[in-house]
Amino acid sequence: MAEKFKLDDHERETLIFNRRMLVAGVFIFLLISALVTWMVYLQVYRYDYFAARSDGNRLHSQYVPPNRGLIYDRNGVLLADNRPIFNLTVVRETATNLDVSLDLLRSVINLSDDDIEQYRVRQSRRAVPHTSVPLRYQLNEEEIANIAVNQHLLPGIAVEAQLVRHYPFEQMAAHAIGYVSEINKDEMTAMSAEMAANYRGTHQIGKTGIEKTYENLLHGEVGYETVEKNNRGQVMRVLDRTDPVPGRDIVLHLDAKLQAAAAQALGDRRGAVVAIEPSTGGVLAMVSQPGYDPNLFVTGISRAQLAELNRSGHTPLFNRAIASRVPGSTIKPFIGLAGLYNEVITPDTVINDPGYFRMQGRSRPYYDWTWWVDKSGHGPIDLRRAIYQSCNTYFYQLAVDLGIEKIHDYLMTFGFGRNAAIDIPEASPGIVPNEAWKLENRGEVWYAGETPYEGIGNGIFQATTLQMASAAAAIANHGVLKQPRMLRGTIGNDGEITDVAFPDNAAQKQLLPSQEQIELVRSAMVDVVNKPYDSEHRRHEGSAYPVLRESGRPLEYPMGGKSGTAQVVQFQVDAAGNRDDSEVDERFRTHAMFIAFDASENSRIAVAVFVENGGGGGSVAFPVARAVLDAYLLPEQEYQELSAVSHGH
Repeated sequence: MAEKFKLDDHERETLIFNRRMLVAGVFIFLLISALVTWMVYLQVYRYDYFAARSDGNRLHSQYVPPNRGLIYDRNGVLLADNRPIFNLTVVRETATNLDVSLDLLRSVINLSDDDIEQYRVRQSRRAVPHTSVPLRYQLNEEEIANIAVNQHLLPGIAVEAQLVRHYPFEQMAAHAIGYVSEINKDEMTAMSAEMAANYRGTHQIGKTGIEKTYENLLHGEVGYETVEKNNRGQVMRVLDRTDPVPGRDIVLHLDAKLQAAAAQALGDRRGAVVAIEPSTGGVLAMVSQPGYDPNLFVTGISRAQLAELNRSGHTPLFNRAIASRVPGSTIKPFIGLAGLYNEVITPDTVINDPGYFRMQGRSRPYYDWTWWVDKSGHGPIDLRRAIYQSCNTYFYQLAVDLGIEKIHDYLMTFGFGRNAAIDIPEASPGIVPNEAWKLENRGEVWYAGETPYEGIGNGIFQATTLQMASAAAAIANHGVLKQPRMLRGTIGNDGEITDVAFPDNAAQKQLLPSQEQIELVRSAMVDVVNKPYDSEHRRHEGSAYPVLRESGRPLEYPMGGKSGTAQVVQFQVDAAGNRDDSEVDERFRTHAMFIAFDASENSRIAVAVFVENGGGGGSVAFPVARAVLDAYLLPEQEYQELSAVSHGH
C-alpha cells in the first residue's frame, strides 16, 4: 500500500508557496514595467501626436456664413430682409446611429420623408467635414422642447439658430426681386475654387431676379471660428473667431407703393405691368400675375407645393413682364418714327383708307379694324390721325414703303430685338425679323406679303412688356432712350446711398428724326387718350378716349398712350367678310396692351400694360395704365380716395 501523503508537511508547502510567489512577482513586475514603458512612450514620445488627436476631437474649425444684404425700394421700404429661425441640424461624423435617431425624431416632431431626402442631398453636397447640415427648417417651440428632452438619445443632432431670407411682399414682387434657395450641385461645380470657399457654411444662393443678378453684392464674405464641442457634437464654447463680412444693402429704383398699385389694378387677370422713369431708365414697377410666394423656395420647397405650382394652368412661375409676344398696335408710333427718319413719309403725307389695304399685284386685302365694324375705313388720313385712331391701313402701306430691312434697322435702335436692360439678364430679347433672321431661324425666305403685318405689330415681330415700357419712356423723354435698370445704389456703413453709375450704351446708337417730328408723334399719342369726337371727320377721336369719357372722370395730368390688340389665333372669316370669334376659347382670345406716359415736359413715368387674353387694349389695358399713373402722379390722399371708390369701399 502506497505511503500516505502527509498534509502537515510545512517545509514542503513553504517551498512551493515561495516559488509561486517569485514567479508571480516576476510576472507582475514585467507587466508593470511594460505598462510604465508604454505610458512613457504615449505620454512623452507620442505626446504631440495624441494631443493633436485629442484637440481634433474636441476642437473644430467651422465656417460662419455672412448675413445677406437687405434690399430696399427707392423710398426705404424693405423688400427683402433676414429673419431668425431654428433648424434641426446633423453633424454626420458624431451621429453614431443616424437611422435610430431619425426614427426617434419622427416620434417627437413632424419629420417627413421629403425632409430626410432633402437632407441627404444637402449632405452629399457638403464640402467640409464636421460641419452641420440642416435636416429640417423652422422648428416651433414645442418641437424644440421635445428635441431638448430627448437630446441625450440624439448624438450629433442639434437645434441651431439661423438667419434666412424673408420677402414681406410675397407674390406681389416675386418676379422682380426673385428669391434665394438652396445651392445645388451644378452651381457649386460651376464656381471657382475661391468663390466656392466663400460659400462654405452658406446654404442659399440667389436663383432669380435681383437676388441672382446682384449675388456678388448681397452675399458678403464668409467668416471662420474655432469651437470646442462635446462628444455629442454640441458647441460648448467659441475659442477663436474671424467675423464674416455682411453683404451690401442695396436700393432699387422700384417703388413699393406703385408696385402694389399696379398689382391691384391688374387684379386677378393674367398679365404684366412695367413702369419706368424716363429720365433714368429706372424700373419703378414690374408686376407679373399670377405670382407665387418666394418664401416657399427659401428653405426648400416641398414636392407637393412645387407640383401645385406646376399644375396651375395660369403658370405663376412664368414672368410675363420679360417674356416676348406680338405687341399689336402699340408698335405703330415707332413705325411712324421709322417712316419719318427714312423720309418715306412726312407729317403731311396722306393716304386714303377704304377699310383695307391691297398690295400691288395681289388680290387678298389686309383689313383695317373699321372693316369689322361697318365695312368702312378712315378715309383720307395722315400720320397724326393714323396714330391716335390706330389706322391699320396707313401702317400697312408705310411698312411696305419702308421695307423689312429699314423697319428692322430702326426698331433695333429703340431696344427691340435685344435685351437692352442693364441688370435684367433673364429678359427675352424679342424678335425683330428681316430676311437674314428668317432664313437663319426658319430656313425660309422673306415674303413680301409678310411685311404689312409688321407695320401693325401682328407679324413675326415680338417685344416684351419691359421693352414696350422702355420704348414708351424714350418717346416721353423726347426721343432719348435710357437703358432699363433695377439697381439705384448701395448703402454704406454710414447709411448714405451711393448711386451706381452704369455705362449707358443706348442713347448714342439711336436713329432719331428731327425734334419736331418726335414731338408730332408724342402729341399724337396724347390725342390717343384725349382727342374727343369731331362730327366733321369720321371716327375723329382717340382710340382710348371713349373709355376715358365713359369713366366720368377727366385726367388730372397730361397723358399720352397707344392701345394695342394682338391676335392669338387666326379668326375665321365668312363669305361676307365678317369675323366670328364668339366660339373662341378664352385662352385663344386676343391680348390687350397699352403703353402710356406722363406727357408733361419733364415726364416722370412711362408704363406698359399687357393683359393676357384680355380683349381690347383701349377698353381693358388702358384703365390699368391710368390707375398706375394715378398712383404715381396724384397726391397720396387723392389717390387713396379714388382707389377706395373704384374698389367699392
